[in-house]
Amino acid sequence: MQAGSEELVQKEIKLNASAQDYEIPGFSRDYAAYLESCDEGAGFFGGLVMAIGAMIALLGLATVVFGPETITYSRLTGPTFIQYIQMYPGPIFSVGGILVASGTHIYAKRAVTREVFMLSRYKLITGDGEDVSGKVQLRYLEGDNFNISIQ
Repeated sequence: MQAGSEELVQKEIKLNASAQDYEIPGFSRDYAAYLESCDEGAGFFGGLVMAIGAMIALLGLATVVFGPETITYSRLTGPTFIQYIQMYPGPIFSVGGILVASGTHIYAKRAVTREVFMLSRYKLITGDGEDVSGKVQLRYLEGDNFNISIQ
């Protein structure tokens, strides 16, 4: 393992019943530290950049597929805006793809809910040792308390 990297070790929570309230010590402290590392407005701004990038990429792709084979324009006035789009559909598609990738990167910095954060940091184990992290329904109560029910 490299010196600068750290692995995310999932803590285990032993579940006693199919539905019960559990206190998870240190959860609210960990979630508050996580929220400090998130960017405010990243969800909206990242989604907006992704949507604009997708529209630009679709414009470039549609021009490649449905655009004309030849483009003629006046030497005196030059090409129109539409003719520029018809001349350069590949770079337009590439710019759209770069915007989608950038928007995805920004969107990933948004804050997730307490339930999603809890499932990413904790492994839920039944009494017989079975991992049921994907088969539970979580409801955040307050502080370090959750209601966990196995589906």
